[in-house]
Amino acid sequence: MNNTIRRTLVILLFFSIFYLIVNVPAYATPVVNWNSSDGINRLINSNVKGDFFSLAPHFEGQENKVYCGVASMTIILNALRVANDSHDITPDESIISPEDRRYFRQKNWSPLFNRYSQNTVVTQSPKSRLEIMGKPRIKQGHQATSDYGLGLSDLAGLAKNHGLHVRTYYVEGMMAKDQAVQAQQKSELVSALKHTNTYAIINYTRVVLKQKGSGHFSPAAAYDKASDSFLIMDVSNTFQNWVWVDSDTLFEAMAAKDNGHSRGFVVLSEA
Repeated sequence: MNNTIRRTLVILLFFSIFYLIVNVPAYATPVVNWNSSDGINRLINSNVKGDFFSLAPHFEGQENKVYCGVASMTIILNALRVANDSHDITPDESIISPEDRRYFRQKNWSPLFNRYSQNTVVTQSPKSRLEIMGKPRIKQGHQATSDYGLGLSDLAGLAKNHGLHVRTYYVEGMMAKDQAVQAQQKSELVSALKHTNTYAIINYTRVVLKQKGSGHFSPAAAYDKASDSFLIMDVSNTFQNWVWVDSDTLFEAMAAKDNGHSRGFVVLSEA
């Protein structure tokens, strides 16, 4: 009788474990592709997704491997300011050469749309284009070293130079382990996504997300409360999909240092 009971208990335990493994809730996965069945359901069920529909029409991938911050800023600026072919935005004249324009019938007609490009956005960077591309800038001892791309403070400076109101949130390593601090910063991020014409760009490391690459910038577009996850519109769309990232994983990714400097996120709106 005892052996029968033991066998029954073992069988029940086995099937219980099997059931739990097979039926692991999708939100237990820290990173989920936005176009998977679960990712689509998150977007459908999310109550904080207005920014997604504002950013999507203006989304563009980064033009090179160090322009993730520049591309993210270009998307935000166009989302904020492109309306009815606004003439307040100087078009990128480099897109169409003078040689190509000689065939246009109307002499004073411009073939260009009044919108930002990554080429025009980067001109206002506090860090020069050559420094973004790796020209030595930081001196360690007597040797200058390259610092590719932008840091979080550089991105904030770029936004200010374009006339935006900027709030910068640094996610320190110790803070990420402090639940009260993390909850406050998460609340600020969710709040930004709730407000019209207010956007957020995330600065994080891909390593924590188990993705190829290292430091990165991309806009946040939505928040799903049920899975406690944020939708990241990855600007490296040549090899990386947009993804939902659970908040703990995202804050861990933001807490990682960038050459000794803190990462985090910026909240942007018109000044």
